[in-house]
Amino acid sequence: MLRAFSIPALVVAVVVTVGAQPGQSQGQGQRPQQPARDTPAQPSTPAPSGKISGRVVTADTGRPIKRARVFVNAAELPGGRGTLTDDSGTYEITDLPAGRYTLNVSKSGFVSLSYGQRRPLQAGTPLQLLDGQQLKSVDFSLPRGGVISGRIVDEDGEAVPGAMVRVMRYQYQQGDRRLTQAGTAQTDDRGQYRVWGLMPGDYYVNALTRIPVFGGQMAPGGRGGPGGPAGRAGSPGGRGASMAALAGGNVPQFFAGGGDDQEQMNYAPTYYPGVTAVEQARPITLGVSQEALDISFNMQLVRTSRLSGHVTNPDGTASTAGNVNLMPDGSGRGGQIGQNYGGRIQWDGAFSIANVPPGRYILRARSGDSETPQFAMQPITLDGSDIDGLAVMLSAGATLTGTVVFNAGQSPVPDATQVRITAPSTDQSAFGPQPNARVDKDGRFTLSGVAAGTHLVRSNGNLRGWTLKSVTVAGRDVTDTPIDVRTGQTLSNVTIVFTDKINEISGTITTTTGVPMPDYTVLAFPTDQLLWRPQARQIATTRPDQTGKYRLRGLPPGEYYVTTVDPAEQGEWFEPAYLDEHRAGASRLTLGDGDVKTQDFKVKN
Repeated sequence: MLRAFSIPALVVAVVVTVGAQPGQSQGQGQRPQQPARDTPAQPSTPAPSGKISGRVVTADTGRPIKRARVFVNAAELPGGRGTLTDDSGTYEITDLPAGRYTLNVSKSGFVSLSYGQRRPLQAGTPLQLLDGQQLKSVDFSLPRGGVISGRIVDEDGEAVPGAMVRVMRYQYQQGDRRLTQAGTAQTDDRGQYRVWGLMPGDYYVNALTRIPVFGGQMAPGGRGGPGGPAGRAGSPGGRGASMAALAGGNVPQFFAGGGDDQEQMNYAPTYYPGVTAVEQARPITLGVSQEALDISFNMQLVRTSRLSGHVTNPDGTASTAGNVNLMPDGSGRGGQIGQNYGGRIQWDGAFSIANVPPGRYILRARSGDSETPQFAMQPITLDGSDIDGLAVMLSAGATLTGTVVFNAGQSPVPDATQVRITAPSTDQSAFGPQPNARVDKDGRFTLSGVAAGTHLVRSNGNLRGWTLKSVTVAGRDVTDTPIDVRTGQTLSNVTIVFTDKINEISGTITTTTGVPMPDYTVLAFPTDQLLWRPQARQIATTRPDQTGKYRLRGLPPGEYYVTTVDPAEQGEWFEPAYLDEHRAGASRLTLGDGDVKTQDFKVKN
């Protein structure tokens, strides 16, 4: 049977032919007979023999794409498996166990696609593979990526070489809509840049450079001066100093000043068409394989500030290692991606950050003196004047101690030492690696170095067949309520309970005549609007497989709306307005511990 799945926005066709399943071996599907007491052990399970194969071609000409990467992933195949297409664009992935697979194809210069994907940033359709099944002709037509190019110039229209250009778009991450980076380039000696391989959508272009200007003149070596050989993007000598600053290091002394009477200037991070705030930026809309070739603008020259001071430990001694970071205020949730300016804490606690444009920032410091980090955070407003002698006092993070409990029904209790306890931040105040704690064999844990702010308590680790049931602190349920931890605080009596009674909603999505409709997404969300927030466990989605069957597991007990949606991109269902729009026609059901319920959907063609 042939079934074509089209991606109208991407002009991509995916075609699947399901090969016949091999006949059952003797006794397959029947309960095996117990061997006699002195009979040797039964033969081992036959090796997986499933296969997925197909061809990858260009969407515009239909020519085969060789060396495209094809990757499959499933819970039954830890780590996934990949292969490359041959000269004729064909691929074959063999020896696959039965499972529910995601299939992705990528090639440099082309738009990466998932099987069944119909729009950019939308999830694909899972492929259900049975024991020994052969899925043939899983074909992809990849569009070439879009292009944004142009020229970055200064206030006089002269080229700005060595500028970092970032092309960004809004995406949902952890339930929040944020501006994320989609591609980068560096301007050449003519100030020209080119970013390619972009999928369709709306983009914002941002340029930044950290080569300072003194008295209206670019620092020596910063613009087309003589130097070493060109770098990867053809940048001139002097790039090393500017890129070191971009990476958050200290600016070399040559660039750090120019005397008290010398005005220090620099270019602020600038958005197309020449503005310093993303709210004023103009989006560039790309269609499939479209090229926008004249996205040129002037960078904004401003007087910059130098911020310096000392970082001390809570006992007043100097911190001897770590980092200080300036992040634009408001860039954590849906705001602009500004340049993060940073520097290292020196042996005597001193730090210095140069060439920072005017604006409101959050200064964050994190010590590296010991295994348990210490933190500081304070607002800073810079107006072009230097700030010297700033005192930054570190504080110890919070500590969470408690136990992990497994409420076992029929499953064996897992190895507790495979569990890691984390406390993800909900207010985007985290700076640096997030701590995690290993659970010991008796189920106890101590999580240290949690920065002050609001956090959820969660777990990482291989706990297949188990789900989080509750988190309590001194008997108070905080499972889905962010807890506000304070500097130096110790929260004891934290109890994390897991259960093997996992809820499940399953069913089919078909037309009124029974034809499978795998293009839709099943959305479940709570009837309690107080839970309509990012990272809520009660909001979940799943895609049906190629036969229209779906399964949604792991929702906490409660009352839910369940409906079919066709989202434009992943994650938009965390928006309260989106949920409110779809609850009118949704089905309603209640889940208890371990409930398994069926909900079928009939949709119009």
